[in-house]
Amino acid sequence: MAGWDNSVYRQTNGGASPATPDSGQGTCIAWWGAGPHGVDWLDELWKAGKAFWIGDSPGYPCDYTAMARDLVPNIVDRPPHFLPVNGSVLVYPPDGIVRDTASIDRDALAACRPDEWLIVEAWDRS
Repeated sequence: MAGWDNSVYRQTNGGASPATPDSGQGTCIAWWGAGPHGVDWLDELWKAGKAFWIGDSPGYPCDYTAMARDLVPNIVDRPPHFLPVNGSVLVYPPDGIVRDTASIDRDALAACRPDEWLIVEAWDRS
């Protein structure tokens, strides 16, 4: 596996409850390219009961939901397993761009309520 593209979104409904497969993605507040272990941090949150799989199928993307209080500290300074792809030209949904950098909107992260449920979407780069 070459790695992962990770994105964190607010929910369009305000995030008062955990996201579901039908929840609308609002503003993207962070995205980054990660190495082969790029979703290990999500698996750890899942094992701790702090993140939940919301995918409606076993395929991609891997969608999770978790509260801002559990996600934000993991990504605000340096996203987990951040790994630039140095300009590789690969195309994946939802926007057709594989990230070769990280974009962290610290103002948007700070605006999230600690109990706000966010959406994390991870796409396998292989």
